[in-house]
Amino acid sequence: PVSDPGDGSFGLLEGIASKVNRDGSQPVRWWLRSDSNGESSLAFALRAKMDGDERSKLIAGNLLDWLYFTSGLFQTDPEKPNFGLLFWAPGNTQALYQDNDIKAILGCIGTSGILETDRWDEVLVKNILGNFRTTGKNGFRGRRIENPDLLRDGWISYMNRGTVLLQPHYEAWTWASYLWLYDKTGWEPLLEKARKGITMMMEAYPNGWRWTNGIQQERGRMLLPLAWLIRIDDRPEYHRWLRQITDDIEKSQDESGAIREELGALDRGDYVPSKSNAAYGTDEAPLIQQNGDPVSDLLYTCNFTFLGLHEAYAATGDEQLKRMSDSLAGFLIRIQVSSDKHTSLDGGWFRAFDFKNWEYMGSNADSGWGAWSIEVGWTQAWICSVLAMRELKLNLWDISENSNAGKIFDQIRSQMIPDSLLSD
Repeated sequence: PVSDPGDGSFGLLEGIASKVNRDGSQPVRWWLRSDSNGESSLAFALRAKMDGDERSKLIAGNLLDWLYFTSGLFQTDPEKPNFGLLFWAPGNTQALYQDNDIKAILGCIGTSGILETDRWDEVLVKNILGNFRTTGKNGFRGRRIENPDLLRDGWISYMNRGTVLLQPHYEAWTWASYLWLYDKTGWEPLLEKARKGITMMMEAYPNGWRWTNGIQQERGRMLLPLAWLIRIDDRPEYHRWLRQITDDIEKSQDESGAIREELGALDRGDYVPSKSNAAYGTDEAPLIQQNGDPVSDLLYTCNFTFLGLHEAYAATGDEQLKRMSDSLAGFLIRIQVSSDKHTSLDGGWFRAFDFKNWEYMGSNADSGWGAWSIEVGWTQAWICSVLAMRELKLNLWDISENSNAGKIFDQIRSQMIPDSLLSD
């Protein structure tokens, strides 16, 4: 069925599934993800900033209103341990992923700055602190928290745990939000916990890291927290860490600008290449079967690395970062999907791109998000947002420089993390 586009009041659908029908069309993913909605708001806000499009401005605000005020995904009961956290999607109240929350948080940070409003400041602070107070004493929160376990055990038990997960995909961007909120408040525990986690992560690089769909994405996810750590606590050591990561990424950046996917040690991977025909398509999986395959991942790597490079260059002025970012931007612009026949695909980016044969191609083994999937948040939102920020000569840190979140922080923090717990 064809209907008029909505205005975001009821959210934004997840995107396009990887299945290709005989006529070349692809089914829509009828799912409303919290992260995809939050991060997509920024892309619409930046569109409005670029050309004054009032409809995009309306959609940006409506998406955040839906996410935090009307969807039921944001947990608002201060008596419950999950207060301040986002459910993954309607109908899924089981898994609490900080990696999902942080993408919504970053979208909210940016959209609030672009629209110059404090409308979402309260929920923003609660969302960050909801994750912070369920982060362990080492700065790690783990792969995810099960909501029934959290309701049973209470948030304090998670705050006191010695969790360590050396896997940036799950942990890294959340640290960036703690650093951002520290900059607005000066509340030391935010800096201390983020800095401890980042330090442990970088001291374990590379052999101690786990990887999700590939090691390249883990490198890309570390760029943002390192950039923002340098913003507020500039030390030579942090610049060395940033250079170490960017050097290793650049080794895999093709002359086209594409970043080649890379597998780490297989015993350190969550989702390794399919080992048999029977296993193909039964679980999440990388886009490559072996290192050297000329494939880029626009769902897990290029998209997030693009933001990381952009923010890292803004924080340091390092020309290496600018060169890599410029090259990646050119690549992404050249491979944007163009289709007059299938308008639902036009203007998007599929997940897998073979930069040797110059076509969208890769292993389609992933059971949920295969080679030809289009994810509105993870992929489309961040590619569009970074391209827009480049055009506007802006960055996410500076966009949110005048945030008033710090003015309401103490009241919310004392409610969510009482002083009595800090003094113990």
